[in-house]
Amino acid sequence: MKKIYQKLILFFATVLARPILLLYRETLSIKIINKRYLKKFRSRNQNFILSFWHENMILPLLVHDGQGIHALVSKHFDGEIITRILRSFRLAAVRGSSTRGGKEAYQVLKRGMLNGPFEAAFTPDGPTGPRRKAKLGVVRLSSETGAPIIPIGVAATRYYRMGSWDRLLLILPFSRCVLYYGSPFRVPANLGGEEIQRYAEKLEEITNRLDDEAQRWL
Repeated sequence: MKKIYQKLILFFATVLARPILLLYRETLSIKIINKRYLKKFRSRNQNFILSFWHENMILPLLVHDGQGIHALVSKHFDGEIITRILRSFRLAAVRGSSTRGGKEAYQVLKRGMLNGPFEAAFTPDGPTGPRRKAKLGVVRLSSETGAPIIPIGVAATRYYRMGSWDRLLLILPFSRCVLYYGSPFRVPANLGGEEIQRYAEKLEEITNRLDDEAQRWL
C-alpha cells in the first residue's frame, strides 16, 4: 500500500504539480524587491548562491521558474518529490544532505562554481532543521569559491503554517506577497571552523531580518 501511495505522489509531482502551481501563481500578487542583484551578476556571468529558509521554499520556486538554478535537495523520499517538481520548473536538483550524500553533492556544487557561471540555491536549515538554524555548507561553499550569498526574505498577507518541523509557509490564493533579495553577503576566503560558524550565525540574523523587511513591504 505504501508503494502505491508513493507512486501516486511521484506521479502528481511529475505530471500535475507544474500546471496546478502555475495556476496558483496566477492568483498571487507578487512583488519582487532588489531584483537588480541577480541582473548584475548574470550580466557579468558571475556565480552566486541564493539562500532562504526551508519554510519559504514555495515562493522562490514560483519566481525562479526556468532559470536553471541548481538546488541542493535531500536523497530521501521527500527530496525525490521536490526534485521532480524542480525539474518541471526547469531547475536542477543536486541530491545530498548532511545525513546522506552531502559530501558528493557539495563537490558537484563546488565544481560548478569553480567552472562557472553557476547559480545555486540553498535552504540552510534543511532538510530536517532545526528551524532557522543555518548549517555550515552554504557558508563554506561561499568561502571556498568566492561566490556571494544572496539571502532571501518572504512574506505574505494571507497564509497558513503547516505543522511540520519548518512550519512551512503556505501562501493562500489571492494573497499579496513579497520576495525580498538582500544585499550580497560576502564570505572571506579560507575560513576556519569557528569563523564559518560565526558567518553562519550572521546569515541567520540577516535572513530573519529580511523576512521582517519583506513584511514591511506588504
